[in-house]
Amino acid sequence: MSANVSILGNAGRDASLRHSENGTLIASFPIASNSFKNSKEGRVEVTHWYDITAFGKTAETLAEYIKKGTSILVHGRLSFKPWTTERGEARSGAEVTLLSFEFVGGNRSSEQQTGENGTEKPESAAPDYTGPVNAGSQTPEPANVSANVPADEPYVDQF
Repeated sequence: MSANVSILGNAGRDASLRHSENGTLIASFPIASNSFKNSKEGRVEVTHWYDITAFGKTAETLAEYIKKGTSILVHGRLSFKPWTTERGEARSGAEVTLLSFEFVGGNRSSEQQTGENGTEKPESAAPDYTGPVNAGSQTPEPANVSANVPADEPYVDQF
């Protein structure tokens, strides 16, 4: 079972790109998101980590623009993957299958976009924000998913 979530955070490393056995592009990267909780010591900041996975053209875009520290808002399906440490301790990791995302971090001035000396911005710079980027047909809506998912549909549990 999974739940849809929206997470605002910063990339913990550059996005990596790979291909599935059937040739689907897969990008993955962790993001850190901070929240606060009250404790005996007062208000304490807590950092939560999530592994993000994207498919297809969206994966290609993220692999190009997500660098360590990039601020991003992701929307996707949350699931948990249990694992065991080398010491035999049980752990669980939060994984998000990306449905859509938005680059965040404020508007850049025209001076920043063209560079201080009037040259064009580098190609590696993240694109200007124009609205949410949807994963599109790469990940079907839950209502459209049958019990017999075809092998070419990109789902985390499939790989």
